[in-house]
Amino acid sequence: MRPQIPIIKPSALIKLETSLPYTLFSMQSVFYDHPHGKIHTLRFGTGPKLLIALHGFGDRARMFAVLEEALGKNYTVVAVDWPFHGQTEWLERTFTKDDLLGIIRQILAQHERERFCLMGFSFGARLSQAMLPELAPQLDKLYLLSPDGVKTKGMTTAVHTPMWVRRLLFRVLQKPEWFIRLVQWGRKTGLVPPLIHHFLTNNLNRPERLQRTFGCWLSLDSFYLRRRHIKATLQKTSLPTDVYIGLNDRFLHQKALRNLYEGLPNVRVFWLEEGHRLVGEGLAEEIIAAIKI
Repeated sequence: MRPQIPIIKPSALIKLETSLPYTLFSMQSVFYDHPHGKIHTLRFGTGPKLLIALHGFGDRARMFAVLEEALGKNYTVVAVDWPFHGQTEWLERTFTKDDLLGIIRQILAQHERERFCLMGFSFGARLSQAMLPELAPQLDKLYLLSPDGVKTKGMTTAVHTPMWVRRLLFRVLQKPEWFIRLVQWGRKTGLVPPLIHHFLTNNLNRPERLQRTFGCWLSLDSFYLRRRHIKATLQKTSLPTDVYIGLNDRFLHQKALRNLYEGLPNVRVFWLEEGHRLVGEGLAEEIIAAIKI
């Protein structure tokens, strides 16, 4: 049976003392009020530095629990269920960079910090890099795990689809059964690639998943990235950055990642024998080893 995670409000934070320093018992669910909803976060670790972690599309804050032992001695980690994910309640049909920056400011204020570290996995890395112009002066460290936003298969079309088309599709796909049947037919005839088929049939088949998919798609313009701007920011700020990439990642273009990150003196790139979903025990061991370097 999984241990129950205590749920607390920011106004009544309790420091949990335990003789078992790195177990799920030390985790706390903390909710933050937002004008557009209620944000759920998962807090763990007892380290002196604050680290805010952003998960990937379709994931939740709990995915970072496997990194508790790797991070907990050095960081107090606040993993965020960002809009449309996990236990976060979001009332708008999309979200913006300002919304996410506002959530981060609430977390900093609650912990009475001005400086912090930032971690992003996949789409969460896209969000993290898009906020670098605003956040870099406050960051001590950046962790990018399977970073989306550089060159990701399928994302170029998503980013450049006109907003009016996205909004139109959101309206006409409120009952998506006909479209899912069309995609399945396209897969059988070879017109729809397997990855596209898998994504669409798994993310449009329930109302909450459809809202999540379009909520993120509609938000993309607010988190638009240019590789040269990412590189320029990392060069200008000399922000210590660790990038973890799976050698067997089917979604990311490795050449583009190498061109962006490798060669920068403040960036360390770690290539793991993993796929895209590399957040696990292997990554935890790599982070522990990297912290000691």
